[in-house]
Amino acid sequence: MSKTKHKNKELILELYYSGVSPVKLSEEYHIPQSTLFYWISKYPKEIVLNRPRSSIKGLSRMMSHTKKIEEENSFLKRTVVAKIPLQERLAIIDDEYGKESLHVQCEALDVSRGTYLNHKNRNKNENAWFKLREAEYSAIISEIYEKSGHIYGAKKIAAIMKKQGKPVTYTYVRRLMAENGLISRWNTSNKDRIIASRSLAKASHASSDFNVTKINQVWVSDTSAIKVHDKFYYLCVYIDIYSRKVVGWKLGTNNSTQLVKKAFISAYKNRGNPKSLIIHTDNGACYSSYSFNKLLRKIKVSHSYSRARIPHDNAVAESFFNIMKREAIYLNTPLKSYNDLKRRISEFIVRYNSVRPHEHLNYDSPDKVEKQQS
Repeated sequence: MSKTKHKNKELILELYYSGVSPVKLSEEYHIPQSTLFYWISKYPKEIVLNRPRSSIKGLSRMMSHTKKIEEENSFLKRTVVAKIPLQERLAIIDDEYGKESLHVQCEALDVSRGTYLNHKNRNKNENAWFKLREAEYSAIISEIYEKSGHIYGAKKIAAIMKKQGKPVTYTYVRRLMAENGLISRWNTSNKDRIIASRSLAKASHASSDFNVTKINQVWVSDTSAIKVHDKFYYLCVYIDIYSRKVVGWKLGTNNSTQLVKKAFISAYKNRGNPKSLIIHTDNGACYSSYSFNKLLRKIKVSHSYSRARIPHDNAVAESFFNIMKREAIYLNTPLKSYNDLKRRISEFIVRYNSVRPHEHLNYDSPDKVEKQQS
């Protein structure tokens, strides 16, 4: 039999041809049934079972061991688990949720998955322990993800959490990553991206949808990369839609949640901590991260998202970057250093806010429009 990436293929086939059901093999060895049936079609019974005697002995020992475990589990369920009230068994699964597969936990405590999921959903609706647990783990996941430079996926993060004493399954981490918009830059499956896009279903606005009548109602934000020699730097800006004024900005070496948070905090303080504020952004990982949205919720700032892959939904921010690069970067001498880039951005934003005429503002400057309103 040829080599395979699945180290247990031969054993699985032997168990199947010895009478073990495909469903049980699929669950125990975590393989799709379609894969098992493909192996069955490729390796007939006579090939698999006509193997060296040592292999048969190993299979016999394995089946004997499996039978012993099944008998032990049956004894425990009959004498111990049966005496534990259902609510206590549900509470035990609550405490251990995510550390093994839910199927294993429910099977061990003789609880149907439907019963447990109904219990879980009720608790979620009542803001119970689940939300606190998910909030805690989401923060840990977000921190590991940020430190990796947005590279680590769910498998690596789950492994790191286990070493930190927070045992979780890969599927649990992947779900929380998807819900928080954390997508690995490398080796990300289409399935991960689909899950993440579903989590961001609320992302359905364009910046032009807002009926803005005064300053500090809606800000838009975005980030853009600028290359200096062989290194990229990232600029994050916040712009008031009403006046088109850049109310805050930060330049950094990484396109990260920390960058957009620092820029927002700077803008928020500069504008006197405005009430009833909405910020509008794309649904990238920096803006949809748990830590950034936790900050917004804490100060009661609403968050609106653009639709996926439609940059014109954030046209105000896109327009600013196009103008800045054209007038402050590309028309001047090549950038010499980070400090040179920061100086040019600072000078351009002062000019952009104070004197540069804007067609949208009837060719007035943002500062003049805000002065007229005050």
